[in-house]
Amino acid sequence: MRRSHPQLLPLFQAAAQERKNATLATFDASRIHWAVETGLGPLLFQVTQEDPQAPTSPLWPLLRGAYLTAQVLSAEHLKAMTEIIDACQGRIQTITPLKGISIAEQYYPLPYLRVMRDIDFLVAETDLPAVEGALSALGYSQPFQQPVGNGVRHHHGSPFVHQQKGIWVEVHWGLFSSLTPFGEDKLFQREHLTAQLQPSTFQGRNVTRLNDEMQLVYIASHWFRDYNLTAVLGATNAMLDIIYLLRPRKRPLEWGKILEWVHGSVVTVPLYLLLTYLQRYRLIDVAPEILAELSRRQQPLGPPTLPILHALIDRYMVDGKSKGLILNNRNISILWNTLLLPGSPWRNIIRTPYDLWPSRQGIMDQVTRLRASLRLRRRGIDLRKEG
Repeated sequence: MRRSHPQLLPLFQAAAQERKNATLATFDASRIHWAVETGLGPLLFQVTQEDPQAPTSPLWPLLRGAYLTAQVLSAEHLKAMTEIIDACQGRIQTITPLKGISIAEQYYPLPYLRVMRDIDFLVAETDLPAVEGALSALGYSQPFQQPVGNGVRHHHGSPFVHQQKGIWVEVHWGLFSSLTPFGEDKLFQREHLTAQLQPSTFQGRNVTRLNDEMQLVYIASHWFRDYNLTAVLGATNAMLDIIYLLRPRKRPLEWGKILEWVHGSVVTVPLYLLLTYLQRYRLIDVAPEILAELSRRQQPLGPPTLPILHALIDRYMVDGKSKGLILNNRNISILWNTLLLPGSPWRNIIRTPYDLWPSRQGIMDQVTRLRASLRLRRRGIDLRKEG
């Protein structure tokens, strides 16, 4: 796998350095389309504002449209969140904005640079009836009912939607369900989670938020749970969230607290993977001794595996490259998952060819796809000859 910088790297560099002079011509048309598709269009428009040639690009209207749309949608989501906070005032203990709605308003220079699909917030489980009543009074309903039980400990209910406004809301009473390893991790148990909530404000309203340390481990864990090399759309949001979260601040992050938390935790691997990736391109500045300590607290990420995983993130998450005949969805999914298995990096490297070796049915499927591709090519050649 050829090691080269991802083409969208200058976008992340400009964001990290708060510049607006990135050159739009640096990005080819396919990467600009990918940036818009994966939610980076508003940011790309923002960081190329001082490029005098940018408005002459045939794709400038596309970026401008993404930018203006993001402004409208962000304003609608922020307004909806404030209406929910107001409706719950005095009826529940506290409300904690989560994910995009919280991060965009707290860390980003402009909230609409963080594209979000819905509104997530956390409340005490005992406050759910009051919250659901408030949402119903605001015009929200639940079109789909999520089944409960079956031994699964859920962390949020069925989503609410406001049909007229098109805004979706998820009400959480936890951060992860028991279906994931994170749901069983000590960091995300209610007692520890409650201890990491701090007083804050949202658009002038009193709320609580995850403290910065908890926010960081939650971002990394949520990214690792939701994204892989076959589900990459929106994966770069977490990278930008961390870039903005770790910008120079009045109160430095308490890394000692984080290192204590992640000892024996499944959070260590995604946290170390994301931090080393961003540090590699100098998008964040984390002390080497912190990364060294994180490295010692996990096993699978080491010299043989980490560069491969970084290169896969470059190619598929950041640049959105298409899959191929060999590096298809099956193979890159196996490669990703095998390299991240618990245990020695070298053991995972050695195991990879065995995991990639296709079954007999897999080989037949590959042959069928290859024959179909060849038939299409021959048909194209024949049509050109007839023309």
